[in-house]
Amino acid sequence: MSARICRIAGIGLFCAVFMGPVRRLSGQETRRQPQAQNSQQSQYRDQAQNSSEEQAQQNVRSFRGKVSQKENSFSMEELLHRTQYRLADTWEVKRFVGKIVRVTGWLDKDQKTLHVKSMSLAP
Repeated sequence: MSARICRIAGIGLFCAVFMGPVRRLSGQETRRQPQAQNSQQSQYRDQAQNSSEEQAQQNVRSFRGKVSQKENSFSMEELLHRTQYRLADTWEVKRFVGKIVRVTGWLDKDQKTLHVKSMSLAP
């Protein structure tokens, strides 16, 4: 009878020692799975955002208009359609305020923003 008790105790000890870590590992895997899904989703989001920016940058064209400044932001009124666009990616625009310029860049129609690649005085 004591041999039978020893076997049962041995089996119980075996299960406690080796099955406990298995349960802990499976719990860690379920925690890691959402993290992997989140990183994969953000990777797809970043790729989609980069591809839309690349596509927009391929649509580079020229605009002609008058530059104005309101506080610390710059805008340009396109002369052809009389449309006001906010100027982004600007540097040294201050010297063009009040002048008619030719801006080369790409247009974000949703935000009404013109991303400037280059700017010069228009003839």
